[in-house]
Amino acid sequence: MYTRVWVKVRGRDPTAVDWGRRIAEYLQGKNMEVYVDPILRHSVSLPQLSEHEAWRADLAVIIGGDGTLLQAVQRSGAKLPPIVGFTVESLGYLLPHRVEDYAKVLDGVVNGLYSVRKVMLGEFSLGEHRGFFLNEISIWGLRGKLIEYSLYVDGVEMFRARSDGVIVSTPAGSTAHALSYGGPILLSLDKPMLEVVFAGGLSSLLKPIITYDSSVSIRVEKHPAFVVIDGQRELSLEYSQTVSARPSRTYLEFIVAEPHVNPLEKLYLRLTDLNRWKPSPLAHGR
Repeated sequence: MYTRVWVKVRGRDPTAVDWGRRIAEYLQGKNMEVYVDPILRHSVSLPQLSEHEAWRADLAVIIGGDGTLLQAVQRSGAKLPPIVGFTVESLGYLLPHRVEDYAKVLDGVVNGLYSVRKVMLGEFSLGEHRGFFLNEISIWGLRGKLIEYSLYVDGVEMFRARSDGVIVSTPAGSTAHALSYGGPILLSLDKPMLEVVFAGGLSSLLKPIITYDSSVSIRVEKHPAFVVIDGQRELSLEYSQTVSARPSRTYLEFIVAEPHVNPLEKLYLRLTDLNRWKPSPLAHGR
């Protein structure tokens, strides 16, 4: 039974903040101990917990989109309680519920009518830097330059190559940035897998690879580069430095109210939305 709830909303979004206020008040009406993030604290008179303190709650309600979730993961160091996610004016994927259904969804959570999905995280190391990623780490050159690198799987050299970049993705991230560069979709979000996608590779041999319970390392051979973690953090990757990634033994848990969302249907809607094409206003006028 969840009794201490932390509510986080998408920043600089008055619509998400308004929904967050309604949900916080609703949870209070269920006699729950409710805490809010610093943004929502400006709109409701409830105790505040930052992302770094979210672990003190036993349930997190995140309101916004997948970017809001990624921000929470990075700021908390992936120390988050089980998550109930609501999307606001976006499809989302890992935050599967429509915010308009919050009362039905939260009633289901209170009454035990839900399932729990485990989602694997990745972990990375770069020099003294260590951390987790939910979607991906990506390596890119500076000022439009190609990067030249060696790629290793479990210490065995697989490629020496040049490309615009390299994306190392978790199964959860396979529907995000990696997908836009031709990576496959991995449906089993709880499996210790990583997907490597080469962005703008200069060789036809550079095809996406999938590893299982293995480490992936990328060593820069020429030119400095930079590493982006979940689109939230950026680190320098100097010449001859190596960044390593592997599946983590740490998982995030997502609460899914099954009567109100089907994860595969949500994925289908996300993919068809990503691939939609809208004619320009000029095309309509012809």
